[in-house]
Amino acid sequence: MASNLSTQAYAKLSATSIQQISSWSWLWSRYLVPALVAYPFLCSFLRFRRLKSLQAKYKYGTPEHPSFEGMTEQEAHDILSAVSDLEFPALFEKGLQFALFRTYGIPSISELLVKTTQLSTSKNVGKRYADTGVLLSDMYGADPDSERCHEGYARLNYLHGHYIKQGKISNDDMLYTLSLFLNQPVEWVGRYEWRQFSDLEKCAMGVHHKSMGDGMAISFEPLPSYSTGWKDGLHFYRELDEWAKEYEKKHMVPHKNNYDTAVQTRNLLINAYPSFMKGMMTKMVSAPLDDRLREAIMFEKAPPSYTKFLNNFMELRRFFLRYLALPRPKFMINQLLTKTPDQNGRRYIVRWDTTPTYVKPTLWNRWGPGAMVNMLIGIPRPGDKDMYPEGFEVKNVGPLAFANGKGEKEMQMTKERLKRERTGGCPFAMR
Repeated sequence: MASNLSTQAYAKLSATSIQQISSWSWLWSRYLVPALVAYPFLCSFLRFRRLKSLQAKYKYGTPEHPSFEGMTEQEAHDILSAVSDLEFPALFEKGLQFALFRTYGIPSISELLVKTTQLSTSKNVGKRYADTGVLLSDMYGADPDSERCHEGYARLNYLHGHYIKQGKISNDDMLYTLSLFLNQPVEWVGRYEWRQFSDLEKCAMGVHHKSMGDGMAISFEPLPSYSTGWKDGLHFYRELDEWAKEYEKKHMVPHKNNYDTAVQTRNLLINAYPSFMKGMMTKMVSAPLDDRLREAIMFEKAPPSYTKFLNNFMELRRFFLRYLALPRPKFMINQLLTKTPDQNGRRYIVRWDTTPTYVKPTLWNRWGPGAMVNMLIGIPRPGDKDMYPEGFEVKNVGPLAFANGKGEKEMQMTKERLKRERTGGCPFAMR
């Protein structure tokens, strides 16, 4: 009797399990499988929707407005904000960082950096790297007719002007540096991101950097269309990009100064890794370098396995972003700096990948688990000595020799000029 009851109970349980499995199988085949198949197409559709939205809003290069003429500074700023904050935040930023790194391959540039010791010694490189990030962030991130943008230009012009007056910085080297900020983000995105820059976005890069060159008083006389003018930002982009590549062929050559400057930046980039990983990361830094730059800065070629690993990893990342990752929403924009000063007139860096210069110490970033690990392996924490935890004022950013109010008169003159010239209009229009 008991045996029969047990057999019946087992049979009933088995029947119930089979029904549940059958139910789940039906649910899987009816809903889950189609959802999994559709998800990559949804991700891709949503990712390209932002580009289509930009093209619909600004209309340059469309059947309705085939030309790219007339794009304004403000329009270019808005387009590039979408590109750098939402579309390609990681690689756009790396492109700007690499633009600075690439200048080290030009001996006339690295010679000055070695003489000033700002980027060629471990003592100064972290602060100099942070100072550059502060100024570029305001010059790229703030509206072109804003006080914050003008102050960034004014400070940079004062710091450069000291050496320009002494004949230590040539216009060609200034123009070449500008060209790298123009083309390196585009090239890094083209190599590694989930899509390339569109012509609309390249035009915005051209408009922004033409305006940037005007703001920095750089002469465009070396370019072929200097006397006749440029049709639009895309025309300017292509011409400056081509000029820069020819300039590199002539001037990017090996020199010890190149190495002395580049190696300090490499050390800064790998500083966050423990000692046993630094040899590997040293080789990894060389993996994305083209031969011309690598030979000019006298770095060893990365082993093929490192280059293959980097390329494969970035291909996986490209696939993941395009087909499996939803587009970044606006509330996830990752700012580098605070935009407004605190009660002491200071601003702070809030995101860093090297030393925490100008980072305001908090309980978490100074005493949290990550901070404790950094302390154990000898990596600086926010609030450490020489990290300037009190923040920064743009008027004092740069080498300490130019701080404490130096350059305020020159900066004011530059800001007054920019208020007259940078009104958000088209930089190719007659003024």
